[in-house]
Amino acid sequence: MQVRTNTPVTRIDDDGVGCGDKSIPAATVLWAAGVKASPLGRLAGLVVDRHGRVLVEPDLSVPCHRNVFVAGDLACFTHQTGQPLPGTAPVAIQQGRFLARTIRCDLQGQPREPFHFANKGQLATIGRSRAIVEVGRWKVVGFPAWLLWLVIHIYYLTGFKNRLLVVLQWAWSYLTYSRGARLILNKHWRSQPPATHEL
Repeated sequence: MQVRTNTPVTRIDDDGVGCGDKSIPAATVLWAAGVKASPLGRLAGLVVDRHGRVLVEPDLSVPCHRNVFVAGDLACFTHQTGQPLPGTAPVAIQQGRFLARTIRCDLQGQPREPFHFANKGQLATIGRSRAIVEVGRWKVVGFPAWLLWLVIHIYYLTGFKNRLLVVLQWAWSYLTYSRGARLILNKHWRSQPPATHEL
């Protein structure tokens, strides 16, 4: 195995991976990079962390700008555990609801409360009819966890039409064993020996 450090990837094409003026031939490329926040925080001149997330106060307001709030993936909220909250949907949903209450309190002249994230647990599907659910000390795996994962995801979708369409699409994929992957890059498949280079 070969590891290359300080080697930014500049392109991915049908022939493999480009690193500057060098090319690494590869038939299959797996991308496992981190997520960077929107550049909006930097463009606005706000204080951001190394990932570009805006540092916020306990009430999700921006320092020195009491009436400007940041929530979701763009917010770096460390006041609860000392570490930033994960960029997941449950965090963003709770922050959105909190901000709606905070703005209403401001309009009514009431004091603001600090934001507190309530971790309701973790869910992950790991294959056909298999999932993992963890809520506190309670853990479920396998088919029961997969059914629970489906129900919870459908529950949090907005609107009956969306729920119905997703249920029908998932049922079709499940019954026909069709793959749910979406290819972003058109690949011209050809017979070639496996690549020996690795990043």
